[in-house]
Amino acid sequence: MERNAVPRLRPDNRRQWGADRRSAPHPVIPPPISEGRIARGRLAVVLTIAVWTGYVAYTIFEQFVVGKAHSARLAVEAIVYLLVITGLMASATAYLITRIGYFYRSRAHQRAPRIVLDAFLAKPRTPTVTVLVPSYQEDERVIRTTLLSAALQEYPGLRVVLLIDDPQQPRTRAARDLLLAARRLPGTIEGEMAVPFGRAQDAYERFERALDEREQRTGTTADMRELAVEYRAASDWLDDLGRRQEMIDHTDVFFVDHIVGQLGAELATIGGALERGAEENATLPVARLVQLYRRLLAIFDAQVTGFERKRYVSLSHEPNKAMNLNSYIGLMGGSFQQVHTPLGVALVNAGAGRGELNVPSPDYVLTLDADSVLMPDYCLRLVHMMEQGAYSGVAVTQTPYSAFPGAATRVERISGATTDIQHIVHQGMTQYDATFWVGANAVLRKKALDDICVVAYEGDWEIKRYIQDRTVIEDTESTIDLGVHGWTLYNYPERLAYSATPPDFGSLAIQRQRWANGGLLILSRLKDQFRARRGRGQKNRFGELFLRVNYMASIFWSSICLVVMLLYPFNSDLLNPVLLLVSVPYFMMMSADLKANGYKRLDVLRIYGFNLILLPVNLSGSFASLLQLLTGEKSQFKRTPKVRDRTTAAAFYLLAPLSLIAFSAYTVVRDVEFRFWNNLAFAGFNLVLSLYAMIAFVGVGNTIADLFAHLRAWLYRPVAPRKRSRSTKAVTSAPAPATTGNGAIGDWASVLHYGNERGGTGLVAVRAGHAEPGRRPTATGKSPDSSHSFEEFSFFTVFQPIFELESGTVVGYEALTRFADGTSPQRGLATAQDQGLHIDLDAALIRAALASAGSLPAGTWLGINVSPELLRRPEELAPLLDEADRPIVLEVPSPELADLERFPTGFRFAIDDAGAGYDTLSKMEALKPAILKLGPASLAGVETESARQVAIRTVVEFAEMNNCTVIAEGIESAPQRDALMACGVRLGQGFYLGRPVPVERALADAAGR
Repeated sequence: MERNAVPRLRPDNRRQWGADRRSAPHPVIPPPISEGRIARGRLAVVLTIAVWTGYVAYTIFEQFVVGKAHSARLAVEAIVYLLVITGLMASATAYLITRIGYFYRSRAHQRAPRIVLDAFLAKPRTPTVTVLVPSYQEDERVIRTTLLSAALQEYPGLRVVLLIDDPQQPRTRAARDLLLAARRLPGTIEGEMAVPFGRAQDAYERFERALDEREQRTGTTADMRELAVEYRAASDWLDDLGRRQEMIDHTDVFFVDHIVGQLGAELATIGGALERGAEENATLPVARLVQLYRRLLAIFDAQVTGFERKRYVSLSHEPNKAMNLNSYIGLMGGSFQQVHTPLGVALVNAGAGRGELNVPSPDYVLTLDADSVLMPDYCLRLVHMMEQGAYSGVAVTQTPYSAFPGAATRVERISGATTDIQHIVHQGMTQYDATFWVGANAVLRKKALDDICVVAYEGDWEIKRYIQDRTVIEDTESTIDLGVHGWTLYNYPERLAYSATPPDFGSLAIQRQRWANGGLLILSRLKDQFRARRGRGQKNRFGELFLRVNYMASIFWSSICLVVMLLYPFNSDLLNPVLLLVSVPYFMMMSADLKANGYKRLDVLRIYGFNLILLPVNLSGSFASLLQLLTGEKSQFKRTPKVRDRTTAAAFYLLAPLSLIAFSAYTVVRDVEFRFWNNLAFAGFNLVLSLYAMIAFVGVGNTIADLFAHLRAWLYRPVAPRKRSRSTKAVTSAPAPATTGNGAIGDWASVLHYGNERGGTGLVAVRAGHAEPGRRPTATGKSPDSSHSFEEFSFFTVFQPIFELESGTVVGYEALTRFADGTSPQRGLATAQDQGLHIDLDAALIRAALASAGSLPAGTWLGINVSPELLRRPEELAPLLDEADRPIVLEVPSPELADLERFPTGFRFAIDDAGAGYDTLSKMEALKPAILKLGPASLAGVETESARQVAIRTVVEFAEMNNCTVIAEGIESAPQRDALMACGVRLGQGFYLGRPVPVERALADAAGR
């Protein structure tokens, strides 16, 4: 019985001319491959190799035997040209070979029947699976779609974990909203899934109780009708889920129609079949009824949680997807306690089951990018296959992802076409045991991950690396690691995963630059894999070596070869019309594959033009890889933006294609003038296609807008704040750690720990030496040095950001102190005062804060707490403040007018922890501070109490009359922030906005990592 179609709102985003007209996904199982198509594919391989061999032999004979290359320049030209042709031919041959492998695998594939999968689900124990979804500042809709596609997998006991990698202290309100939305999503989705799961579980329990009450454990038609009702209810729930999906673009249409809708329709069909069987008085065996109940339970049986590695100082904060995954995988099988340390919260092993955080160790780990979705039976089919004895040595199983149909932009459509061609390539590589892990989605055997685990240390913390992050294509190096340890990889020959392609040229350039970076760096590691295989007595195949080398290095050599052919005018003797037969089979076969995948045959020319304008991107990534090989420094990991707005393309990626077009036009004119007809055809071909690609895929308007934006940024750079002139002698080098006359020792521990005199979070110490003459004895009547011959105060400097509430921009930081032994700052200062060291300690706090703040973002000011005692000693305070490289605000608790009489010139001061009453207004009028900081006690209840709001509004208005700025301290929630903004407060700080963190974390947050 079929359901009635339910109308849904479709996205109304504007579609470009030339957008993707497809609406249906690719068939899950490729259609049968005809003998004719396979024969043409074989012929293309033979023809390509034969023509290349004939041309190379002919050219060598003509140039070096006959002697046409009679000079060194002509000889070098001939050699280079032969190498160029060979490189391009090798890439073309690799594609032709892999597509033949794809054909063989498609014909041989036998899909597991549904009854076999249902029996697998009904086993007493199924292997455990944890789905990991790494996410970095993703749109809430994108994450929700991905998490739902993972949670709706037909697999029991699934654990879905969203690995949130957003900065813990967002710089803008938009970033903060993304973080809060990501934190809410797992609980929201788990709550939604609990409704149908609870209903199905209750129905199954009723069914089991009914069976136990019967004399014989047999099914009835009533059982079938009740099961049909549950399938219908589940189908209706899925349909309602589709109605509630926010429809923005074609990815939402795909999710609703082909994942949620298709699953709902299948459940409705099963429900209808059960009803018809009951009407005919047919009964299913109990075992089959149990299987159908188990399948229904498996669909909705998912635990969805979130995890943020950046909350813990004991985990790596490297800004890449690999370490985000590694951080959580390294916790699997452990139980951890959260321990507060001077640097932040750390996870410490607590013993089995005794910790606050318990992370189970699964049999399999499923990794899924936050812009990808899975068909409902993805996990079930792949895990079922890996549980078969023949696949016990497989470490990674995946279905190379396909492009969503229905792209609204031309560049997204043509990028999707290349993605679907790559699906063919990857499937074919498995035929020759040359599979590579493609990181968008994969099922990983946990045992294999444990084999390739490498343990390192960052400070005292153990860092586990399962997926190496040495390159930005981490999955490729992991493939080699697994091969070294004897594991294999496998591409499941179905289309069960889809991933978004970049919607504009700017985001596409970021993605392709990352893809081009890394292959060269790890190319040499292939020898480790082949050496290990020989050591195990296994044979190495040339086909595998050729395809692996081509996969990792062909982007580089193809780009170089194409640039050489475009830019260098080779002599006409090297040009031969026969050369066309080397490339024609490649283009013809690709056009046939595009047609078979729902595109147009002429799209092969669009892809060629597309690759022409991507040449600078590919070369940039390749050279970055070579630079990393020489320097040993990791390349910066750049995530592909997944946002609704267009991403600005780098100036080089725009100017280089324009230069190529100009050069091709010049070459055409020159070839016509000198009658170089052979070269004219090639130059004209490139001119037309590169010009088309620039207009169609980048856009004239977008090119002008992006170049203008870069020009404006180059001409109008923000001016750094001018440093205050110093009264003392100018310092020409970074100040070395100094010892004051009172015993304050500079940032020595930072130097030892970090090797940088202006280090950040290292320990600083103040030691009691000789008491200052005339200083009072302690309360015990003893002098400080007689009570303790060596007293030490060790502390860290941390920085809490101060935000502009409206824009979410960080305008300043407050330097705060954290003592290494956990003592509160107030108690530590009180202890120092008892020992006669409070002036020394206060000076050391300021010196350490200024040393650490040197690397804070430019344009921000720094707030420093100063005691009234030190304020009364300008001869000691002024030299400390001369080290500042940014505007300084001195925060003084309860200052008196006398304390400000000798206040250092050129600095502002703030009244700290003020209230919202008359005393504050009076003090503001008398002292004329630059800043007034409202303490947390003044903010209590501001979101609900009108009287509190009026009082704060009065303080703000009075402050403005006195040229004073109000900062709200201790903001703990969004309602509190919004209420303060309504009262006119412009600046604020608090745990809700940003916690106090070491300078390294502050820099990472400022950089958006």
